[in-house]
Amino acid sequence: MAWLTTISRREATGRLAEAYAAMAARPIPEAYRPPHDDAPGIVQTHSQDAELMIRTFRVSGLLHRSALGWADRELISSVTSRTNQCFY
Repeated sequence: MAWLTTISRREATGRLAEAYAAMAARPIPEAYRPPHDDAPGIVQTHSQDAELMIRTFRVSGLLHRSALGWADRELISSVTSRTNQCFY
């Protein structure tokens, strides 16, 4: 298993700090809020490239704007991940 070095929101500076602030301002379901006061792990995995983080979550945010409810979108995401053999 690979190990990614991540930068926490508290350690972030510059463009990464701006990206974290933008991510924190987005509404997210309570189930995605981590118990610690930092960005969720899936967001932190993108911390080595702030521009990629912004692009990735901009696209995912646009894809989640639909008539489907959160639970249905989660089910589709889970099936897609499983089909792609992504066991996150």
